[in-house]
Parts: sequence; C-alpha cells; structure tokens
Amino acid sequence: MSDETTKLAYGITLSSSTKGHLGAILITDYKGFPLEFRYTDPIVPTKIQQVLYGEGLEKYLKIDVITDSLVKSLSQDISILFVQDEDLLEYKGKDVLILRLTPTQSAPLSNPGDYEKIRKNEILLQTAHAKTPVRLLFRQDFECEGEKFEQVIDKLLRAGNFMDVDEPLERVQKTLDLVCEQKL
Repeated sequence: MSDETTKLAYGITLSSSTKGHLGAILITDYKGFPLEFRYTDPIVPTKIQQVLYGEGLEKYLKIDVITDSLVKSLSQDISILFVQDEDLLEYKGKDVLILRLTPTQSAPLSNPGDYEKIRKNEILLQTAHAKTPVRLLFRQDFECEGEKFEQVIDKLLRAGNFMDVDEPLERVQKTLDLVCEQKL
C-alpha cells in the first residue's frame, strides 16, 4: 500500500448534560492533513427517552446513533477508525475496524514498529524514534496477530514518520468544543 492511499479516520463522541450528545469523524492522509470532516448536531434526549433507555441511553446514542450516522455519512470509505472512547469498540457497521488509540507515558520501545503485547487485544506500539509508544486497544474478540493486525501497524508506522498518530484526536476534540460553544 502506498503512502498516498493511506487514510486514517479519527472519531470522538461527547456527552454533556447541558449541551447534549454529539460526535465527529476526521479522515486524514498519512501526513495528518484533513481529507474529510463530519460532525453531528447535538442530540438532546427527551425525558421519555431518558426513562425508557435508562442507563443504556448514553451508550446507545454514542454507538447506534452518533457513530453509525457519522460513518454512513462519510463520502470516503474507511477501514480503520481510531477513537478515544472504549464504548465505541462495540460499533459493528460497514466492515470498519475500530480501535482505541491513546498516548502513553511509557518508556520508548527500541525501534519504530516494536510493540509490546499487554493482552491478546491490546498493545503498546512504537511509531517513531524518541517518542513514547501509543496504546492500541482492539475489540474483545480481536487478537493482535495476522494480516488485519499487520495492516493496522503498517498504516500507523507510515503515518508515524510524519506526525504523532494520536494528535488528530485532539483536533477533533477541539473542534467539537467549538461546536458546543457555538464558535464556528
């Protein structure tokens, strides 16, 4: 796969008792430049929905309403979606592999591409020299081995030559904050 065809998708959902629930997805190229951005308007559940869904309401909104509508609205196909919220790992749509990508304060691993298995579905990955590794958490039923796993690692390593691979999640977060504050 050439660097030019590598696309990385980053998704965030927010829940606020005063602003409602909303989310966004940013697709970047391998250098971190934006290719596509989509966000939802805030969703404020009614009192009846709050009672009927109970404690499952927030998870339902994040996974089945916000993430599903965002993925379906994208004009470009994505195969991997990086998220911050572990709940989103439960999304099952459009053959999209979702994994949680978080920065760490762990000591750097020896070389880019080195990884340390934490659990069968979780690793620390070194993406660039002199930077801390990132933590990747896959769905419970995913094992960190095989072709699909190697494709994820390859995409992150290619991107890691040009950017901090977790930084676009911060951009999505800041953009959603602007939406909530109505500063767009």
